[in-house]
Amino acid sequence: MRNTLKISYSCYIKNPKRPSAHYYGRVRESGMPVMDIDLHTKVKAVAESWVALRRDEVKRYNQYVVCGEKVPADLERSIVRRNSPLVIAQKASSEAVNIVTVGLDGWEQDLRRVGRRERTIAVYSRALKNVVPKDALVTDINEDNIRLWLSKFDHLKSATRKHYSVATREFVRYCIKRYGIDRNLLDSFDYVKVETAERPYWTMKQMYHIIEAVEHPDKAVERLYKAYFWVMATVGSRQQETADLRWEDFRDGCLTFRAETTKSGETRRVPLDWRIADMLARLPRDGAMMFGPVSTVTQAARYAVLRKAVTKSKMPFGSLHTFRHSVSMLMYKSTNDIKATAQLLGHKEMTALKYYQASRQADELRNIVQAAYESENLIPGPMDRLIEEGLI
Repeated sequence: MRNTLKISYSCYIKNPKRPSAHYYGRVRESGMPVMDIDLHTKVKAVAESWVALRRDEVKRYNQYVVCGEKVPADLERSIVRRNSPLVIAQKASSEAVNIVTVGLDGWEQDLRRVGRRERTIAVYSRALKNVVPKDALVTDINEDNIRLWLSKFDHLKSATRKHYSVATREFVRYCIKRYGIDRNLLDSFDYVKVETAERPYWTMKQMYHIIEAVEHPDKAVERLYKAYFWVMATVGSRQQETADLRWEDFRDGCLTFRAETTKSGETRRVPLDWRIADMLARLPRDGAMMFGPVSTVTQAARYAVLRKAVTKSKMPFGSLHTFRHSVSMLMYKSTNDIKATAQLLGHKEMTALKYYQASRQADELRNIVQAAYESENLIPGPMDRLIEEGLI
């Protein structure tokens, strides 16, 4: 037909040797010069989706022409032609981006670029897949849809709802930067307040009874479990960074927690008590991992062993992280040195101030107040006059 459009689209990488190279869309129209459009993306699937959308628009346009019907005005405006405004062509690069299959890949690459751990990226990806429908596009991201997607989790506890909300907010932040989503969406997120219950912690005597009650059918594995729990009960390390310890990390009575295993991304060296160091030195070295079979099982399996030991020893309930919380409380109460305790446990200083200062008991605060008023250099004030008059 004479009035049908003869336009072809393709995509390619401009300057592929450059690290910052990204995709361009090429438009070839009959009788017109070739036009290249910057798609502002490094993800191949995004560029291919742009090409597929453009071809579908031309196909629909030609169907209207063949049938002798009037072409809709919105379809006429959306078709990228050599004589169409370049702004429309660039904006159209995100129209057919599927959130789960395409947008998620680019988001993961962006998280890696800013230094997020692979474990954190995996958690964010799982959360976004649970929140967003499989057939949702980037253009479906708006305030009403976000509220609808997050409302599926209203029956869950506040910590879980906050986790899903934070993951969705981080993805929206990425879409604002990459696909031009409205920035006002960030203000529409409802902050989910997590009810902070009092954290349980064990004394050293309670941790001793719990670890002694650990049982396993294989006595060699039971020995490894006890050593694994004793490390967490004395240095306050996290359960996963303890499981990732290698024999090369144990030198001169100290443990080195490598940067790739720690939450802060920084290497931490912690001295051991000589009894714990001697226990680790006596463990069989069957491989590179210090705790061998304990390292290969899941966190749930390690927690199941601890839960049975807690039940058998009749000690207060706690989880794997309770070891770390208990050590932080014991160290802080014995030294009153927040910075030293934070350094040993790998806490940030502000996090340490938040949790350790909240752990002060009322008796400790009362002793501080009494010590201040019992000072020899205390200047008499209104309180002394009230005492003399017998009013208090």
